[in-house]
Amino acid sequence: MNGETTKGSKGYVKTAIFFTTYDENVAKNIIDEIAKDFRILENKRSRVLKEIYYIAVEGDARSVEDLLRGRVSWYKVDILEFK
Repeated sequence: MNGETTKGSKGYVKTAIFFTTYDENVAKNIIDEIAKDFRILENKRSRVLKEIYYIAVEGDARSVEDLLRGRVSWYKVDILEFK
């Protein structure tokens, strides 16, 4: 494993990112920008409310808040660390 932590193992960190936007192009651009810096584990759009997006990435991605601020109606960034 070369010192790497694996999904669900102690020390593994992933970030859950939720955001709302009515503009599909804005959402696509945000997702593309996130993908440049982080490995995307999941990428979903709500089937009930099409304006809500969910992305899970590997690692601590709290820096994504700067990317979202001012571009989306609402966002939440949760850091999940397995201990």
